[in-house]
Amino acid sequence: MSCHTPTIYNFDTPLEQKRFLRKRAKDALKEYCADSALMESASLSALKSVTESQEYKNAEYFLGFMPMKDELDILPLMKQALKDGKKVFIPRMAVSGNQMDFYQIQDFDTSFTEDNPYHIKEPSETCPILDVASLPENSFICVPGLVFNLEGARLGRGKGYYDTFLHRLLNYEKQVLCGVCFTICVTKAIPMEEHDLTVNHLLNEYGFISLHR
Repeated sequence: MSCHTPTIYNFDTPLEQKRFLRKRAKDALKEYCADSALMESASLSALKSVTESQEYKNAEYFLGFMPMKDELDILPLMKQALKDGKKVFIPRMAVSGNQMDFYQIQDFDTSFTEDNPYHIKEPSETCPILDVASLPENSFICVPGLVFNLEGARLGRGKGYYDTFLHRLLNYEKQVLCGVCFTICVTKAIPMEEHDLTVNHLLNEYGFISLHR
């Protein structure tokens, strides 16, 4: 009887490995996210696990994002944060480069635009902008990504928006940095470079967990 031999990949550079991980994640998500019932169940599971956590209850500020079709839908979670009296912020990308700022949202029915290359809903520039230097400790910051591991390493889509923003945080280690992805995108090894930062929590369709590093 023959045994299955796992495929072993050898990469010459971290960049090559990152490209492989991104492609594998995108391929897996195409089929996974086609199940609308599963997507709805996942978002409700995420909502419950986060709102019951002490990290969420202690946070005055909640930094979310408008999810893409292949990302965990945290829109119900952000709406709940508004109902709970938290200050909710969503990112808006700069016209050029990889900079973004967060703008405060009062409701999810108005003050949005999609005037960007990715057709992602963004807050209007008329919304109040977040002063990063005054961000309170223990703010709840949702960080999307294509791939994460249980040590908090993250692999985004390669544009660098979140890497750039996180480096601007003055009290980075004292924030609740919550990586958001599906379980199929959690892997063991992610190449880390000097400029890469890690998250300290992870949210997927099975719940919200703290990553003790």
